[in-house]
Amino acid sequence: MTHDSITEPIHITKVINEGMGLGHLNNRSVLVPKTLPGDIVECSSFRKRKRLLYGKLKTILTPSPLRITAPCSHAPECGGCHYIDVDYSDQLKIKQDILMDTLHYFQPSFVEKCEDIVPCKSTRYHRNKMEFSFTIEDDRYHLGLKKQGSFSEVVPITDCLLLAKESNKILSFTESFFDRNPLPIWDSREQTGCLRHLMIRHSKAFDHFMVNILASYPDDCFQHYAKELMNTFSSVKSVNHICIEEKKGSPTQTTCIHLRGDTVIQEKINDCIFSISPLSFFQTNSLQVGTLYDTVKQCAPIKENSTVLDLYCGTGTIGIYITQNRCNLIGIEEIEDAISNAKENAKLNNITEATFICGRVKNILKFQTFNPDIVIID
Repeated sequence: MTHDSITEPIHITKVINEGMGLGHLNNRSVLVPKTLPGDIVECSSFRKRKRLLYGKLKTILTPSPLRITAPCSHAPECGGCHYIDVDYSDQLKIKQDILMDTLHYFQPSFVEKCEDIVPCKSTRYHRNKMEFSFTIEDDRYHLGLKKQGSFSEVVPITDCLLLAKESNKILSFTESFFDRNPLPIWDSREQTGCLRHLMIRHSKAFDHFMVNILASYPDDCFQHYAKELMNTFSSVKSVNHICIEEKKGSPTQTTCIHLRGDTVIQEKINDCIFSISPLSFFQTNSLQVGTLYDTVKQCAPIKENSTVLDLYCGTGTIGIYITQNRCNLIGIEEIEDAISNAKENAKLNNITEATFICGRVKNILKFQTFNPDIVIID
């Protein structure tokens, strides 16, 4: 049900856990995307869902005092950074309020126990992994991020502030390469085409890159791309093709094809070194992950000869980091490459009392008993 005739201004009072601004109109709650506390906005239409109205933002009549000039040239169209036009200290307050509201609704007893968010050391070039979508504009290939609120539109990116400065040059190089070696862009509706995304991983500790082409089928030009890329950028140490095959009525098949260089890159978190393969999960904020893991250690102090069960362990990073060979570590993960990385990471960090099991967590726990002293779930 939609309403198009209401033109009254709406005062946004807070942001809720879906990232939408909350206001009120005629004693009814209204949720409006892309708004902040303090905004006064007008909506072009409304959609009724249960007891709520969802407004489509038409214009911001009076901007919130929280708004600043975004440091990124791609804002506000790009959907990569939701609050880039808000000072970082105010971002933390908004997120803290969202967390408190959520806890108050689901588990009120946790509210008093919740501490303040620990800020990141840097808000620029802090991510270690990003995926950029292929698109074509004016007969030229571009790589970018999805437009805010859109599943299909892509905003071409030339200067992203999230990953690493040199990653922008890798994007430009890749666009130029496929201008010269064109392949069809993947069309999710028609289920046709080849090029989907470019995944870039960056090791902050060693300043190394892994570049992965996500495409629907192999092509000879991928080998040429890998060779030219590594000849151009000495910091690129690994290039891979992640082949994603989709057929209606069948599960998606994902295969990693190594093209050139190393099969993994390494990242260092304080004194621990971790290998990361193309498909493995790794915490995306390398600058903050040490703080996160130290917090886990404080919350779950390890005793000698105890057993730690690390569920959905990925590459084994949390378990390895907090146990440091002082107890028996058991990790469970269903991605085979991640388990291989976890075993390698245990060796890299001289962890001898560790077992990593490949399989779905619910299935492993159903048929095996571990009696752990500490359980980690991430």
